[in-house]
Amino acid sequence: MKRGIEFSRMDLWPWICALYIENSYRGMSLGKELLLRAKADAEKAGFNKVFLCTDHIGYYEKYGFTYIGDGYHPLGSSSRIYESNNENNYSSY
Repeated sequence: MKRGIEFSRMDLWPWICALYIENSYRGMSLGKELLLRAKADAEKAGFNKVFLCTDHIGYYEKYGFTYIGDGYHPLGSSSRIYESNNENNYSSY
């Protein structure tokens, strides 16, 4: 198996985890608002980047996230890892 970025790497910090919007609330830009809040909170805490892992392609890129590689779970499955810079550009999405 080709190895990629490990989820346990301490240099990838902080992580945005478990973003989920119930079906009845989708289409209201709540995912966008949660991502922007998480990025702003991380910046306020002194972090200039945030990371997330997902199997989705196309959603997070709309909000400034860039694919940086694959990460592997301890049992062998993998997910895509994204990073985003926190540069006070929240209103551009």
